[in-house]
Amino acid sequence: MASVLMGLGSLEPNASDNVILFYVPLPNNDTPGFEQLQRDRQFTWVSNDRLSRDPAMQFTGPGEENIVVEGRMYPYHFGGLSTIKLLDQAGRSGKPYILARFYPLSQPGGSLSYGSENLGNFVIKRLRTVESKIGTIGIAHKIDFQLELTRYGDDLNTAAAQDFWAT
Repeated sequence: MASVLMGLGSLEPNASDNVILFYVPLPNNDTPGFEQLQRDRQFTWVSNDRLSRDPAMQFTGPGEENIVVEGRMYPYHFGGLSTIKLLDQAGRSGKPYILARFYPLSQPGGSLSYGSENLGNFVIKRLRTVESKIGTIGIAHKIDFQLELTRYGDDLNTAAAQDFWAT
């Protein structure tokens, strides 16, 4: 049994949009399989000139954090066009989303449950798709995708921000 590896969901508690999940590919699941996850974290330093000495570097805080999810879908077997549509709608909404990673937990007796790790609040900056092996009805047999996410910031975790999203 394959497990959910990652999900992208709305920050709004009463959101009507769907959670977008990325799975290890499973037949007949309308979700994309992802094959690669790239994380790029930057750290901000500024140079301070000093008299008769080399400049000193001062850490001013974390910089951008970017995540690129690359994967492949085969709409006739697994993954589907509705997922691309959901990702497009989420990107066009102009809202941050919670990015979470899920992992299986083994239980005594062989039962399966899941744990999760909240990776933070992210915005969708880019969605790229490459459709190939176009069929006779115009639907691609293979779709490669690349989703670029950037950390929104942690200020959404404050009480004021939670009140904002609840209205």
